[in-house]
Amino acid sequence: MPVTDSPVNATLRKVAVIGNPNTGKSTLFNALTGMQSRTGNFPGVTVEKKVGRLHLENRVVDLIDLPGTYSLSPRTPDEMVSVEVLLGRQQDVGDIDAVVCIVDASNLERNFYLVSQVLDLGLPTILVLNMWDVAQARQVSIDVEGLRQRLGLQVIVCEAHRRMGVHELRQAIIHSDSLIAPERPKPFPEKFYSECKLLQKTLAALGSRKLPFYLVERLLIDVGGHVEKQLTDQHGELLTSSISGARSRLKESGCRVPIVEAKARYKWARETLEGIASAPNTRVSTRSDRIDRFLTHRFIGLGVFAAVMFLVFQAIYTWSGPLMDVIDSGQGIVSNLISANVPPGPMRSLLIDGVIAGVGGVLIFLPQIALLFFFIATLEDCGYMARAAFVMDRLMTKLGLSGKSFVPLMSSFACAIPGVMATRVIENRRDRMVTILVAPLMSCSARLPVYILMTTAFVPPVMYAGGWVSLREIVLFVMYLVGIVVAVPVAWLLRKTFFKGETPPFVMELPSYNGHR
Repeated sequence: MPVTDSPVNATLRKVAVIGNPNTGKSTLFNALTGMQSRTGNFPGVTVEKKVGRLHLENRVVDLIDLPGTYSLSPRTPDEMVSVEVLLGRQQDVGDIDAVVCIVDASNLERNFYLVSQVLDLGLPTILVLNMWDVAQARQVSIDVEGLRQRLGLQVIVCEAHRRMGVHELRQAIIHSDSLIAPERPKPFPEKFYSECKLLQKTLAALGSRKLPFYLVERLLIDVGGHVEKQLTDQHGELLTSSISGARSRLKESGCRVPIVEAKARYKWARETLEGIASAPNTRVSTRSDRIDRFLTHRFIGLGVFAAVMFLVFQAIYTWSGPLMDVIDSGQGIVSNLISANVPPGPMRSLLIDGVIAGVGGVLIFLPQIALLFFFIATLEDCGYMARAAFVMDRLMTKLGLSGKSFVPLMSSFACAIPGVMATRVIENRRDRMVTILVAPLMSCSARLPVYILMTTAFVPPVMYAGGWVSLREIVLFVMYLVGIVVAVPVAWLLRKTFFKGETPPFVMELPSYNGHR
């Protein structure tokens, strides 16, 4: 089902695909679109979107794969992307006609937090219960027909990696024009909605552009969130005092913000799934659980993580060496060939010193970048990257960063270029920028010849421990260590000055080691 750029016509509909990163969303999207999609960035942010076009029964549908998210509670511009698209406020996308909400069938209650937020938007919705085989393996029983009737939605069972249910979902998407918007759930107390209406009137009095009611809810709930920051920057103290007053009144009535959202939405999820979904009282121990007893262990997990990171570092630092030598040799061969056939002068200088040296200076890093991205993709796909972030989060939090910052910083010891590129795995913009700025402080492999030259020239060949340890080796290690020692206060200082803000909560679901991504 090829992706085309044919002009928009009356038959073209736009359907957004949303779900958390561990529901097999990407696999299902690729199965729906025949693994042919075009990727681009939303204007002003770095989060990618994927657009696939379905052609079936003389109908055309654009599928927009939104960034994986656990909720529609935007605290950063990146997280705001999904909300803006779903509300039809993203100019290069336009209005959304329907939503495909993908959930993990084995963890319905947890995934229904996002479902309740999607339903709040009032868009026609198709609910996809993916990873059905995992639910069955965990002895989770789901009354699909009962769920359809209770939610008033079209509910489809899928196993994306086996393409089970893909045809039915494709048909549902193609005929999404017949869907009607579901009844919006009202999980919050009535007092909350009253305060939202008062806040809406305040915004209108301040001359603010009319906001969808969902964003008014977010303005009240998300303390220090993106919506609040954006609007208070526009309207100043008057709006700030109105928001504070509304939150104080809610607190007095026993509806404390932001805790009320988690309580209300999970209560709604439990009530919705009561009599619909059931699981054994004792959770079935899976292969992933048994592996995680070691990989996320307080001590063993650190040892495994160190071994994996050493393997990645060795690959970037050592294994890429022969390929880099081949590129360097090829550059020399081409330079000699031009020297033999082009007479001395500006043209030869341009070709050798400009084109070949310039292109070769970039290409020589290609093996390191390719190996880094190969390992990152492999670790993400098998599920270990989430474990690595979990294991390192406690240490990185002290710097105001998250566990996901460690891999890019570690990669920067081989080369800062792939290290900076690896920051794409960090969702939070502040963490991403701080990591990018700190990465060059790590001692990359390009500095090693200089360090060796300096230690050889200025450090005497003194040996310790019976000849097992050299003073030069100690000095070389300390020179590498300086980068880490300097990076710690620099990262802390950047978080306290240029990139102020609350450290975002580190919420991560550990995916199964079963290839459902």
